[in-house]
Amino acid sequence: MTEPTDRKNLRVLVVDDHVKMRRMIANMLKTNGFEKVADAPDGDEALAKIQAGGIDLVVCDWNMPRMKGVEVLEILRSRDATKDLPFLMVTAEVDEKTVMQALEGEVDAYIIKPFKTQTLLDKIDYILRKRTQPGPIDQHLRRGNAFLNSGNPQMALTEFKKALGVDSESPRSHYHVGLAHEKIKDYKSAVRSFRRALEISPQFVRAYDALAGVYKAAGKTQEAIDALAEAAALSPRNSERQSKLGTFHIEAGNLDKGKQILNEVRKANPKDADLASRIGEVFLKAGMNEEAEAAFGSALTINPDMHHLYNRLGIAYRKQGKVKEAIENYKTALKLAPNDVNLYFNLGVAFLEGKDVENARKALTRAVQLNPDFQEAGKLLSRIQAVPA
Repeated sequence: MTEPTDRKNLRVLVVDDHVKMRRMIANMLKTNGFEKVADAPDGDEALAKIQAGGIDLVVCDWNMPRMKGVEVLEILRSRDATKDLPFLMVTAEVDEKTVMQALEGEVDAYIIKPFKTQTLLDKIDYILRKRTQPGPIDQHLRRGNAFLNSGNPQMALTEFKKALGVDSESPRSHYHVGLAHEKIKDYKSAVRSFRRALEISPQFVRAYDALAGVYKAAGKTQEAIDALAEAAALSPRNSERQSKLGTFHIEAGNLDKGKQILNEVRKANPKDADLASRIGEVFLKAGMNEEAEAAFGSALTINPDMHHLYNRLGIAYRKQGKVKEAIENYKTALKLAPNDVNLYFNLGVAFLEGKDVENARKALTRAVQLNPDFQEAGKLLSRIQAVPA
């Protein structure tokens, strides 16, 4: 075993639904020099604590109710801020080959119950040592990702193939080869690589996401839907994926299915104003104006300071013929953002739709005063100047 890590300053989060197991793991850590140990009884609380910051390592149980450990991991890996957070999975599974194939693409290491204190310490040291002293596969993947991020997918592909040369059964390596093929728009090869990663590791959720992205880029929306549905079946609580799945359904013309999924996502995340706003945009683009109204209204209820959404909500009202509601919405918005030129323009349009030419003229005049280069407002104002008040 290598020299111990800086245990005193390492901030560890222990996640397990069984309080006795949480306490046992925390005590193992605290009696061996880990002074900063927090815990969480479920995935939701764990994600909240991680999002708040200050966590360096997660020790998480696989089999928890509501949100399994693998779902916690998958959500963390899908976010830029936490995609590299060291993660140790605790599992009762005994088939090590099956477990490792399922987790190799996502997790840093796993430990099988029951385990001794030294085994836990060794695993933590292994994870952190791997970060500072990566093996051959990780070295090639890191170099390849650097090339990929700098806009050189061909050099990235070379490095990723070198990783495959080290281990041809590494799902991570196949996955990264697929990413490079996707960047150079070789979609057929990208699909083949992502599929191979999934053959080796059927629970490699990110590979399904990547596969869906390639299919969508290639214009194969139904195949993209099928891939996302596979990922959603493995990790149903990922709101971003579910939102994308609902969007794809709507784009494919499956309006009822898309509406059902997106509304379920919104209900499952009642405090996420940004998500509600994005869902509203999907509905609005699809001409589902009543649904857009509900989504934008929900977002504004959560966060009334999102002034731009009053504009979008007003459009949803107008497209339903609810001119009076649109006008009241714009007036409310202007109290919060009195110099918003777009609000004045849309207010003018709403007045016109309600055949109130005088108030339309006033609103459009104000829009042009605020922005003399606003050509659309200027043209509309010119067309109504001759209309009697």
